[in-house]
Amino acid sequence: MARTSKHLRNRGGRRFKILLAFALAAAILVVIAATIAVDVARRIPDGVLRAYFIDVGQGDASVILWNGGCVVIDAGTEASAERLSIYLRKLGVSEIDCAVFTHPHSDHIGGGDDILADFTVKSVVMPDCVVDGESYSELLYYIEKEGCPTYMATPGDEYSFGDVTMTVLGPYTEYDNENDMSAVVKVTYGDIDIIYAGDAEARAEYDIIEFWGDDVLDVEVLKVGHHGSYTSTTEEFLAVTTPELAIISCGRQNEYGHPHSKTLANLDKAGASVYRTDEDGTVIIETDGVNVWRCVMGFLGRLYRVDNKG
Repeated sequence: MARTSKHLRNRGGRRFKILLAFALAAAILVVIAATIAVDVARRIPDGVLRAYFIDVGQGDASVILWNGGCVVIDAGTEASAERLSIYLRKLGVSEIDCAVFTHPHSDHIGGGDDILADFTVKSVVMPDCVVDGESYSELLYYIEKEGCPTYMATPGDEYSFGDVTMTVLGPYTEYDNENDMSAVVKVTYGDIDIIYAGDAEARAEYDIIEFWGDDVLDVEVLKVGHHGSYTSTTEEFLAVTTPELAIISCGRQNEYGHPHSKTLANLDKAGASVYRTDEDGTVIIETDGVNVWRCVMGFLGRLYRVDNKG
């Protein structure tokens, strides 16, 4: 019996060493992937803009970076806040020209207080939507504490940051649905336009179509609304926006079933190439203002640079 116990202990020790080796190997791969992603992302040539759709799990966080400027649109969840701040620092960001918080849900503003505390934020844009909630209260506290100039998202408002222009498309009116109160914005660099739809749902999309029409809404890239939920990204909205690339931010195996099969079908019918943070990791769109390329940073550091247009 003693021999058997010793044998089992030895087997257990070997098993532990094997598991430890696998864990260390996995950790090294993650570090390598992060290093590759950040190294590629940091080298931004003159005359180029990069839009990062960061993998923050079941949430939203986007960064727009060019030589001389930075805009952040949403800040993920509280759980992903530190990861987002670290990513920004590794990109060399110390100042943020504008932080847009599309609406006061914790999966979009959970890391907002960290962004305001860790970086110099020159301005904040957010909808006139008041809710009860710890994340929202923390965000308001840090906006006041840091003295950030804050502007309510109003359709037609334009914010210029050198060669980059951000136009507020919505919310068109006051809605009972907090998702429809999302600040929907279009970012323009040269001839390239990107719409960030927040969590705007069908009603808000229809109002935006009626208010703006085809010319303003025709874009190259769409940050899909509401994580790919069936409530958003209607056929009508896609018919007007006609995106070539569509980015969906959602968590792996999330409990909501995002993205919904109907949304994926709508995007396929519209002819959009779809990228998802749950499958592709952080997605990077690069443009010189005329052409669009896409770089996808997968979980193990896969890197793609594919000419998409022009």
